[in-house]
Amino acid sequence: MKKFKLFMLAALTTVFTVQAQELPVPSPYAEVMQKVGLTDVKVEYSRPGVKERKIFGGLLKWGQVWRTGANASTKITFSTDANVGGEEVKAGTYSVFTQLEEGTFVVMFNSDVNASEGSFNADNNVIEVKAKVLESEMTETFTITFSNLTENTAELTFQWEKSKWSVPIKVEADEMAMKNIEQKIKEIENSYGAYNAAARYYLEHSKDLDQALAWSKKSVEISAQFWNTITLSKIYAAKGDYKNAIKVAEQSKALAEKANYDAYIKMNDENIKAWKKK
Repeated sequence: MKKFKLFMLAALTTVFTVQAQELPVPSPYAEVMQKVGLTDVKVEYSRPGVKERKIFGGLLKWGQVWRTGANASTKITFSTDANVGGEEVKAGTYSVFTQLEEGTFVVMFNSDVNASEGSFNADNNVIEVKAKVLESEMTETFTITFSNLTENTAELTFQWEKSKWSVPIKVEADEMAMKNIEQKIKEIENSYGAYNAAARYYLEHSKDLDQALAWSKKSVEISAQFWNTITLSKIYAAKGDYKNAIKVAEQSKALAEKANYDAYIKMNDENIKAWKKK
């Protein structure tokens, strides 16, 4: 009897060990993440293959609501609020479903992250965006990517079989950047680096030059460096005050020479030469 119990225990242990083994799956899990502006966008999905089947209008019927992948529903997460296809999306995680119509797919973000094709409820959709379906090269494995990135936009692109469709994403990167600048200034009152970064951002993005000048002066007052004095000189020049621009550029050049930083010596020389012609 004792031998029998030991045998059964060994057999059960073997079964559990086999069940616990990780094996390849037909539609493997994947993640793709992209920072758009200051927003992190993450997509989690499973990737089915074509496997010599007709997918759209075949395996997937026209009019069908598809989970936009295989296995569990595809999920998308935004770290901040965003605009998708002209519709506002709050920060958070959503399941992604697609209404399949010939020529046009409707991409839907649904607040029920655990929804399946059987439990999908359109009343939970937070957005419904129409996407034109384009013919593309053959894509064996369903793929989701981010394309056409700019400072504050991207396209969420889906591709499978010989079809490709995209929805545009836009974030308020500039607004968030300005809020971050203000917050950083408050947090590090005496940080000349933060003042310089804020001043440079305003200069490069054609914002309030008076505010940029105030921040840049504050940075230089705390600690004059070749890299923050050159910012101040450029702000003076942008305001048309070439006399002060040249004066501060010469200060920046002297600091760069002291630090043996050739790139800033050259930049200041070029700026001084150009501004003297004004």
